[in-house]
Amino acid sequence: MLNVREYRDELKVELQNRYSEVNAELERLFRKYGVKSFEELQRRFEDIPEEEGLDDYFLAQNLEAFRRKLEKLLSILEED
Repeated sequence: MLNVREYRDELKVELQNRYSEVNAELERLFRKYGVKSFEELQRRFEDIPEEEGLDDYFLAQNLEAFRRKLEKLLSILEED
């Protein structure tokens, strides 16, 4: 039977793995559009016709929001 500490450690590992996956997907989008940050990507989408970049725009928005949530959760787990 796992104790609370072990559950916490397993959760932390899972969240770190998800964080890595989200970062990798964002990096793929950064390379695709020739930028280095989410902020640059947002500005880049202003220059792209909506029909060409709409799916990637929404994907990037969702990934960035998820990444921020994961960062917050990981920081909470780091506090202990």
